[in-house]
Amino acid sequence: MPEKILLYNVKEPQYIIKAASNMRIVSGFINESDSYKTLAELAAEVKGIPSDVAGYHSQEDKESLVIFCDVTDKHMDRLLFEMRQKNTGVTFKAVLTDANKKWNISQMLVEMRRERFEYMRRNMK
Repeated sequence: MPEKILLYNVKEPQYIIKAASNMRIVSGFINESDSYKTLAELAAEVKGIPSDVAGYHSQEDKESLVIFCDVTDKHMDRLLFEMRQKNTGVTFKAVLTDANKKWNISQMLVEMRRERFEYMRRNMK
């Protein structure tokens, strides 16, 4: 599978998409209407860079998520650096794995919240 990123509810996706396209990484949006699909299905459906970023709208009150699919370590480091530089405000970043590829967006967000809670709990001691 080629390198891809999936964007869910990202408020300003153009910065991430531009950085990814400079590395020949394919970007795709996850819409609410597709939230029942597995992450593997969503990744398989992404074929090219979305032509209409303006047609994509995020919901202000929802968490955002970027999922890296088969992205090399070098590219992931560069993308994460760009995301920090542009202060994209992405709530969660994840990697598509064998363990989570059958999850849908809701399941992924639940797991991300749980991991954040555990991380915070351990670091408050």
